[in-house]
Amino acid sequence: MGGEIVIYEKNVWERLADHDAIVAIMPTGIVVRGLCGIVKSKWVDPAVVVIDKGMNYAVPLLGGHHGANEIALRLEKLGMRAVITTAMEFEDGLSVGIGFRKNVGAEEIICAIEKALKEIGAGRSDIRVISTWEGKKGSEELRKVSDYFKRPLMFLSDQEINSMDVSSESKAERIGLKSVSEACALYFSRERKILLPKKIYGGVTVAIAR
Repeated sequence: MGGEIVIYEKNVWERLADHDAIVAIMPTGIVVRGLCGIVKSKWVDPAVVVIDKGMNYAVPLLGGHHGANEIALRLEKLGMRAVITTAMEFEDGLSVGIGFRKNVGAEEIICAIEKALKEIGAGRSDIRVISTWEGKKGSEELRKVSDYFKRPLMFLSDQEINSMDVSSESKAERIGLKSVSEACALYFSRERKILLPKKIYGGVTVAIAR
């Protein structure tokens, strides 16, 4: 997979703490005990996938929505079975796509999402996932939004966004994107059905799909 090979030894977890992802071929218990002293939060911890000794299963243990699920699915192509346990993959609900201007705060984003939900007669408990363009990945305000709604926050690349067929014109074209909010909402929706087309609330754009 193009990663660095590290032989397990004492204090190995401290050495790996600043890595983006860890694929551990060992019992889950060893990994759990090793990680206990280094985990901080889902926003900074590495994605962790555990593979059993027989190399039959790839189990995302940490950071399922921050790379671990994706890694496990890549390992499926090598003959293993990905064991996905995060709720988003099994629940029904609304896919909320958002875009926002620079310097827009979490409170304004939260308010915009709640107004959008109200327009279709839905509430925060109906949300399955919130997503946006990967260029916003480092936003501390987005982390606050995800923590407020207690729903997965997903990011899409330019290619993933532009693969969606959207009808609304978007100012995002100036950065090479056909859309942001509508494309993101559609990408993670089950039925590919727009319930609320792109709507602007101040500095925030919201679209909702099912």
